[in-house]
Amino acid sequence: MRIERLIIMLLGGLLVWALWKLYKGKVRKMWQRVKDHMPRQWRPKSPEDCPWCQEELEVLVVPSQPEVTPYCEVKSPRGRKKTVSTQSFACPEVTCKYFGITDETVHALVGYGKLGANQDIQRFKCQACGGTFSSRKGTPLYYVKTPTGEIEEVLWYLAEGVDISVLVRRTGHKEETLNQWLNRMGEHSARLHDLIFRELELDLVQMDELYAKVRGTDETRWLWLAIDPITKILPALHLGGRRATDAYALVHELKRRLCATCVPAFTTDGLRAYFHAVTAHFGRWFRPPRARKDHWQVDENLIHGQLVKRRQNRKVKYTITRMLWGERRDLYAVLEQFGFNRLVQTAFIERVNLTIRQGVSLLTRRTWSLAQTDNHLHNHVQWWRCYYHFIRPHETLRDQTSGVPWTQRDRTPAMAAGVTDLVWTVEEVLRLPLLTRLSGSHAAGSSGCMACAA
Repeated sequence: MRIERLIIMLLGGLLVWALWKLYKGKVRKMWQRVKDHMPRQWRPKSPEDCPWCQEELEVLVVPSQPEVTPYCEVKSPRGRKKTVSTQSFACPEVTCKYFGITDETVHALVGYGKLGANQDIQRFKCQACGGTFSSRKGTPLYYVKTPTGEIEEVLWYLAEGVDISVLVRRTGHKEETLNQWLNRMGEHSARLHDLIFRELELDLVQMDELYAKVRGTDETRWLWLAIDPITKILPALHLGGRRATDAYALVHELKRRLCATCVPAFTTDGLRAYFHAVTAHFGRWFRPPRARKDHWQVDENLIHGQLVKRRQNRKVKYTITRMLWGERRDLYAVLEQFGFNRLVQTAFIERVNLTIRQGVSLLTRRTWSLAQTDNHLHNHVQWWRCYYHFIRPHETLRDQTSGVPWTQRDRTPAMAAGVTDLVWTVEEVLRLPLLTRLSGSHAAGSSGCMACAA
């Protein structure tokens, strides 16, 4: 009897195993569809879960400087009149009373001769502190002897997706030299973005991550991006892995760019880390009655929808949409307000993924042009974002020029966001002086860059 039972159990196990091998695909699909329609109760997170918020708990508060008296009212009226324009330049000496002030009617800068083989580099002198500096101070051209036109051409091609090896053959410069120009421009672009894109008011944000590869490392890199579908600006990006800490880093950077009262509506893909990162940064602390400690309450105006794609053999079979926070009708109201379809979708950020792969050769699929280091890839992406924001006109942002029928004006995402009113050139960004160190609040026109002072 025992042998018969053992044989029956063995045959039954073999039958179950055979049925599972035969129908496991259909069973998994049925169970996945059941889970998709089951309501998920995801617990919101708080700033205590964000490592980037924990690092900034203790913020050094720098007292703002009092308004300074314009130097033209302090100095003697005698002497030669100023003939060289010093607008958009500022004294780089931190101890100077006029440090960081770019308004030529306030600061104490005057022309102080020229430098260079062609005498094309203007020097300035601060009459208040006596310090001297050149017009290239705070620009990627500082201590660079190559003509500006060659550097401008190389950077333009790098932002248009040309491989750096092609530019080595075209220009005759070494790859190390071109990488040095690119790294300088990337750091310069990051500082420019940090100075200009502040106190933003965004109504809708889409976020996604982009696969990247770095030479010599086994770990996969991901480029996290956030876009405003209305103005097409990219307020935040992050290069890292594909973990929860990276999602926190992206949303934390986005939160720093927004004004205190701005709570945009979010649409993302099905990655769970987005929900935790968003709920951890948009809310407030409060203490319920008879409670001993504060509790984190997610902002009631927050809206977060997800588009979940189900794939099979790397092809999308079907998609589902779900609301993780807020009502679906509220998200539809925001979309209809700006002329978008009533859909929970990530089409805009997906289109940017294609644009950046075409503009950054290091991100092109199936290519030998891989980034050497994370810093190299990050600087290239920073320069491309600056080129995308200020230099390259966006076709969907064209508007009709007033008074001229059948004529449209080219606009960049920075123009749509209201941070500038003209299309820039690569040379203007190259020659744009930025202070490498800012402290406190200065007088009017002391933003540290020409774009803000204009």
